[in-house]
Amino acid sequence: MVFILIISLAIFLFILQLYSYLKCKKAVTHFADQFVSMTFLKLKTFLGVNLRSYFPFPAGFSQVPAIVMFASPSCDVCHLELEKILTQKRIADFSIPILCFVEREDRNYDNFIQEFGNKLPLIPADKETLVKLQISSFPSLFIIDSNGVIRYPGHFFKEILSVLQDRRKMARYHIQ
Repeated sequence: MVFILIISLAIFLFILQLYSYLKCKKAVTHFADQFVSMTFLKLKTFLGVNLRSYFPFPAGFSQVPAIVMFASPSCDVCHLELEKILTQKRIADFSIPILCFVEREDRNYDNFIQEFGNKLPLIPADKETLVKLQISSFPSLFIIDSNGVIRYPGHFFKEILSVLQDRRKMARYHIQ
């Protein structure tokens, strides 16, 4: 009788644990993916790289800090992130410049240019330059200072925006 009670309790606890895991699995997986991605970004040597030595910048990107995104036209997350950024820009009407470097050799490059070309500046980026910069995951978001130097790598647009809206954080990361 005691044995049946112990087995029943063990089965109940197992089912409870399984239910809890299934309930939280999506959130835990999302957090783990973001943590690994951010850790990966921080391990790379992005900070201090001057993007002006790799790409031509459009006029107006020299006086203020800007948000830079590296995107691959075949990346669905890149499309979603750009839509999110453009929607937020319309809603909040913020004046922070946004520049998107687009992987040129991608088979969907022309479609991407048609979809986003009139909404924000798009700069073609060849694979060789992306390899030199160690850009291997898309989208990759950064804050650059007024000289084009990468000062902050980020993963979320909201995170990037929060840094640019906080003078203390901007001073900490030497964003001017």
